[in-house]
Amino acid sequence: MADQTTTQGKKPGGTGNPFPRLGDLLLTHKLITEDELREALAQQQATGRRLGEILTSSGRISPHELVEILSERLGIPKIGIEGMIADPEVVNVIPLRIAKKYQVVALFKINGRLTVAMADPLDMVAIDEIRYQTGLTVNRVIAAPADIDEAITRFYSVADYVERVIHDSANAIAATGGAGDAEETPVVRLVDVLLSEAIKQKASDMHVEPLDGGLRVRFRVDGVLHEEAEPPARLHTAIVSRIKVLSSMDVSEKRLPQDGRFAVGAGPTAVDMRVSTIPTIHGEKVVIRILGRQGHDLQLEHLGLSRTQLHLLKNEIRATEGMILISGPTSSGKTTSLYAALREITTPEKNIVTVEDPVEYALPLINQVQINEKAGLTFPACLRAFLRQNPDVIMVGEIRDGPTAQIAIRAAMTGHLVLSTIHTIDAASAPYRLVDMGAERYLVATAIRAVLAQRLVRRLCAKCAEPTTPSEILREQLGFDALAGAGSWRRAVGCQACRGTGYSGQIGIYELFAVDDTIRSMITEGSGTTQLREHLRTRPGFSDLRAQARSLVADGVTTAEEVIRVIPRRAEVWETIA
Repeated sequence: MADQTTTQGKKPGGTGNPFPRLGDLLLTHKLITEDELREALAQQQATGRRLGEILTSSGRISPHELVEILSERLGIPKIGIEGMIADPEVVNVIPLRIAKKYQVVALFKINGRLTVAMADPLDMVAIDEIRYQTGLTVNRVIAAPADIDEAITRFYSVADYVERVIHDSANAIAATGGAGDAEETPVVRLVDVLLSEAIKQKASDMHVEPLDGGLRVRFRVDGVLHEEAEPPARLHTAIVSRIKVLSSMDVSEKRLPQDGRFAVGAGPTAVDMRVSTIPTIHGEKVVIRILGRQGHDLQLEHLGLSRTQLHLLKNEIRATEGMILISGPTSSGKTTSLYAALREITTPEKNIVTVEDPVEYALPLINQVQINEKAGLTFPACLRAFLRQNPDVIMVGEIRDGPTAQIAIRAAMTGHLVLSTIHTIDAASAPYRLVDMGAERYLVATAIRAVLAQRLVRRLCAKCAEPTTPSEILREQLGFDALAGAGSWRRAVGCQACRGTGYSGQIGIYELFAVDDTIRSMITEGSGTTQLREHLRTRPGFSDLRAQARSLVADGVTTAEEVIRVIPRRAEVWETIA
């Protein structure tokens, strides 16, 4: 925002400031008290931050109230740009990097004058740079910073930026190969924009995929891939080379898969990027997994477990020995649940160690080890070392082979609590997956304490979802016997807030069981997955994935179509793939 200090004393030469002081205006409008002003001024003196920024960040005034006061104080018009439709040719007069750097967006161009919405209309450096870039006279208006950020996201699409990169780079990118040492080459800026946009959209993955004569970039948001841009095929080598340079990969090696990683940003807000390349018939495909270093919501209460499931899981994770497994396919939220369980039981009195690939969240009071197979630091090697470290709790990122399963079971039977994930379609399949890996049935039955299976379904967008009447086919597919609860069903529509998908965010659905003597006997005596699944359905309080999903559909949280996408529609399907 503009310079908002209340101590803007005098101009050079001793004349007074022609503008009334911001603090006085806020007091006059009774938006703050004198005590709040004194406190804010003290913070300004200590930190050097602007007064308006201090007051809005502390919640004393809203950003829009600040815009109103600044407009009155400076005599510069305010404008509401939420929902405004702008001419792309006008918007693109200001390059994206300048728009982001100075929080500005171009709105109108009339007779050589460019109307620019600014968060800080007194930023003369920004105004001079816009004049230099455009050759136009700048007409300033004030808008709230959050509104300008939203407008930049809306007006500047990745596809538009790709077009500008193509124009800027022409044939030079193809000629140089794109590895590019200069940090301001078009391809470097393009990759930066793609990564920034992926983070902004809260994507879990970014895919760079060569096609027959083309190239596409896709983001996985809320578990579903969306096409974001289609750069020309000639940019493929340049983009892949830039990502390899960032990831410390061998740029010249294109015949073999490679793995690497890098970070965007620094400190607690840094985002880790795990990179994987594979050779395809059309060239190298790159997938970047986007991992935040800090768990943003790692609490069991926030996962979406039912009250019964939450109580049971909390009891089981407080045991001193045994194994607790979390099962589900890739990107079903297993790691988040695992970390939430660890945070629940973490205390200074416990020695908790983890072995992961990769370490997705850094947790306090926990010793976390990153797998490095090239150096011989594998899951089995780490587990053997852990057992000599006197641990109370061991977390294994994933049980994926026989040696890891054998050592984890042994640890669970010798006075350690072991938490891990495993890839199975439901909770009943998890014990038998360990048996498939070579573990003895009686050892599996003895070691396992509980199994949690889960999936993630997309939430309906709160801004555009509409009531709907379910069809007979959908009710039958989900197992609804009657119209009970159908009055709350809603359908996905799509709006600007959800980027036209109709969904925003995800919620977990779960099934959980604790191993008792009956289940131990079933595992030991050779009962199969089908028999265990049928037994679980008869247990009081047990709720399977489909039952939880039905509740979410009936309550209007998600849609029947989304549930059918994530979970097989009939139990018979489960049996054939179990």
